[in-house]
Amino acid sequence: MKKQAGLTPETELDERPVNPLMAPPPSDSPLIMALIERAALDPHADVEKLERMMTMYERAKAKEAELAHNAAKGRILKKLAGIKIVKNRIALCQDNRRLPQKGTSATFEYAPLEEIDKHLRPLLAEEDMDLSYSDEPRDAGQIMIRGRLKHLPSGHYEDSFMSAPPDTTGGKSNVQAVGSTNSFLRRYVTCNIFNIVVVGDDDDGTGGTIDRDQTQTILGLISKAKAGWKFLKYMNAQSVEEAGSLEAAVGTISSRDYRKAISTLEEQIAKMEAGHVHHSS
Repeated sequence: MKKQAGLTPETELDERPVNPLMAPPPSDSPLIMALIERAALDPHADVEKLERMMTMYERAKAKEAELAHNAAKGRILKKLAGIKIVKNRIALCQDNRRLPQKGTSATFEYAPLEEIDKHLRPLLAEEDMDLSYSDEPRDAGQIMIRGRLKHLPSGHYEDSFMSAPPDTTGGKSNVQAVGSTNSFLRRYVTCNIFNIVVVGDDDDGTGGTIDRDQTQTILGLISKAKAGWKFLKYMNAQSVEEAGSLEAAVGTISSRDYRKAISTLEEQIAKMEAGHVHHSS
C-alpha cells in the first residue's frame, strides 16, 4: 500500500483494516507489530490466523536480517578487494611430501592472522559486524574451529568450519601443537568467509588464474545471480565461445580478481533478493 501525503504512521495504522492474511512488507516492522498487538487484544480474534500472522512477521524479520547482513558483508568485500594482504612471516616446512629430498628442510611464507586482522577489523567495526571463533568437539584428536560472522544490529550470522590434527612438527609440546593448529584454522576460516587471497611480497599479485574450487564457487554464484556474458567481460575473462564452456571461461578469471568477482556476484544476488521481497510484499 502506498502512503498518502500528510498521513503519519499512527494515522495510517488507524485507517488500515486488520487483515491477518495479508503478507506485510518487511520494512514496516513496527507497524506490523502494532497490527498484531491490536489483533491480539481483540476478544473475537482468530487464534489460528494470529499465529499465521506472527509466522509471517518472523519470516519477514529474518529475511530483513539476512539482507542487512549480506549488504554489510558485500561492502566489506568491496573494500577488501582493494587491499593487498601479503605473506610476511616465514615458517619451517617439515612435511617431506613437499620437499624435493627427504631429510632436507625448506621454508615457506604465510600471512599470520594478525596481519589479516589489522586490515579486516576496522572494516568490521564500520559495518557493526563481529567475527568470533570457537572450538567445536571433534573425534580422533582433530581440532575444529568455527568462525561466526555476525551482523550485530540484525543478529543474522553465518558460520564457517575447518578442522585439522594438532601440528606436532618442530618438536612442539601438546599445548603448543594445539595452539599452532588453532591459529592456523582461524586464519583459514577467516580467509574462507571473506574470500581473502594472500599474495607474496615478491610477486605482482597476479598469481595466475583461479583454481578449481574457486571456479566452482563462482559458478554457483553465477547461477544464483543469473549472470552471463556481461559478467565475464567485466572480469576480463574469456567468453564461453572462446573457452568452450562456461566453466572453462570462468577458470580464466585472474586470481587477483577473485574477491572482486565474489563481491560483484553477491551484490547482484542481494539486489535480486531485496527486489523479490519488495515485489512479493
